[in-house]
Amino acid sequence: MYELLFKPGKIGNLEIGNRFVMPAMDSHYTTTEHQFTHQALNYYGERAKGGFGLIITEYLCVSEEGLAGKTQAGIYDDRFVPMLAALTDRIHSEGGLVFAQLHHAGRLQGAGATLLPAVGAGHITVPGKAERVHELTGEEIGEMIRKFVRAAERAKKAGFDGVEIHGAHGYLLAQFLSKGVNKRVDEYGGSITNRARIVCQLICAVKAACGTDFPVCVRTSGDEGYHGGNSIEDAAAQAMLFEAAGADAVHISCGDPIRPYYTKTAFNMENVKKVKSVLGIPVIGVGRINDPSQAVCALAAGCTDFVALGRQSICDPHFPEKVKEGRLGEIYTCTGCLQRCFYSDSFEEGEGTSCMMNPFSGKEGLWIVGPADQKKRIGIVGAGPAGLQAAWILAERGHQVKVFEKDKTAGGQYRLASVPSMKQDLAKTISTYLEFCKKYGAEVVYGIKADPEQLKREGFDSVILATGAVPVIPNIEGIEGGQVCLAQEVLKCEKQFTGKNLLILGAGLVGAETAEFLSEYGNHVTLVDMLSQAAPLAPRKVRDRLVRNLEGSGARFVFDSRVLKIKQDGIDYEKNGTIKQLSGYDGIILAFGARPNRELHELLTDFGGQVYCIGDALEAGDAKKAIYEATQLAMQL
Repeated sequence: MYELLFKPGKIGNLEIGNRFVMPAMDSHYTTTEHQFTHQALNYYGERAKGGFGLIITEYLCVSEEGLAGKTQAGIYDDRFVPMLAALTDRIHSEGGLVFAQLHHAGRLQGAGATLLPAVGAGHITVPGKAERVHELTGEEIGEMIRKFVRAAERAKKAGFDGVEIHGAHGYLLAQFLSKGVNKRVDEYGGSITNRARIVCQLICAVKAACGTDFPVCVRTSGDEGYHGGNSIEDAAAQAMLFEAAGADAVHISCGDPIRPYYTKTAFNMENVKKVKSVLGIPVIGVGRINDPSQAVCALAAGCTDFVALGRQSICDPHFPEKVKEGRLGEIYTCTGCLQRCFYSDSFEEGEGTSCMMNPFSGKEGLWIVGPADQKKRIGIVGAGPAGLQAAWILAERGHQVKVFEKDKTAGGQYRLASVPSMKQDLAKTISTYLEFCKKYGAEVVYGIKADPEQLKREGFDSVILATGAVPVIPNIEGIEGGQVCLAQEVLKCEKQFTGKNLLILGAGLVGAETAEFLSEYGNHVTLVDMLSQAAPLAPRKVRDRLVRNLEGSGARFVFDSRVLKIKQDGIDYEKNGTIKQLSGYDGIILAFGARPNRELHELLTDFGGQVYCIGDALEAGDAKKAIYEATQLAMQL
């Protein structure tokens, strides 16, 4: 079924062993001196080992004023060549091929990244980036091309198999290509041909300097996704010009390369197909592909020649290998949560890019699942993500593990989180953990609420409590009323309402996503919260899309408000010192957050062995924290 994925393909004269590509993404395994760290070698090497035929590095800056961030990797000086050579050696030793992505930020120069003035296709600035942008003259464009060429020569010297010219996502070359940004009136502005001129000249110059047999790929945005920006037809026309200039491949992205779970999977393939249809050179297609069936269908339908797996390659570096060996149940599926791969403020201290459901990502060479010094009998209470993650790791290390789950299915709050349509991939995480439990012999029993006596009878040396959290129910008059229910009951479809006018108390992520879920079924929702915004702890891209969807559905927000009393069809609340009322609702839903479920822990004071709490049972938080803690504990016991 998946044979097409493993058929060799060519970019120029370079034969690539399969159709899997790891595209360029910021790893954060870099230094303030703009060098890769040794962990970067482990990180990229693991993806080559896992079967990605071609790896394209994260963006490498070709000139200091073009830095997009304080720790962006550089290729603008010969001092970078030794570490880049170490990187290519590592990837080659694992059987992979590697392109260097050549990049200049242009007007998107990172704040504090350099003291040099920003340059661009024009003077227009971007909020939060460089305050002033110098418009490149024709002579300066020639020098910029030479900087890219010198970078390509360094890449070849360092052992790269080719280069990718970054002409996408609003950076310098994209600023020239885009009709929405490029307002020049010289030979580099105006028509499609003029806007593509700098990239075409660059392709020719790299070929002249590095040889016609040195592959050059161009990454372009495709449909830029905003009014006045490039359409996919513009991108196709420019791609034809790139081919004529000597490009060996074109890599079709989109305007916004970082897509949360609100974006449907494989969303970009039809646009990729439109570009491929006018070209005679290979096309690399990217766009939230996280399933082998999607990948093979994209090839079979003629959408693309190579399939780039972006965040999916972070989530599971061994995706190609698992597909080839038929271990589909062991694939970690990227859910688009963005929680440990994009927002650096959500990384663990001192760490770089990783994955919420697979904390081993980014720990290559550091976290080794080895046999335990002393094999133990370990009981785990709770089959949510933390409990299951701990279970399979402990079992792989040789411990005898038994998991108790009070419900009839595994997953806990995580399974409830997968109820909204855009988050259904979350359920696959639980399925993967269960597959590993089965593989390594961790026993999972359902419908059993473990108690102290049972845990003692089992003779466990250690017990891990992964009992999760329980909803916070504040002391508010009327909260016990029959018209009141929990958000969790709504997501379980255990509560029916007499009408469609609903009031949700609490606009955190649970409350907001419950509101979105209800809105999909035609309900009219009002959210009340003491804070001034909805879902403040959610990743920005998730929060922005969530709020936009709620506003589009007609949801009403009442912020900076404290609930005083719950009535039959509404509430009394206080805002800015004034008591107000909301009424006329057919149901009232509580989403006040969660607190650790420590009921069992408090009953285990005389348990003979060691007792550990992980995840929400230790401190109410989120899944990334719970899974990370579970992994750390399981590696230590």
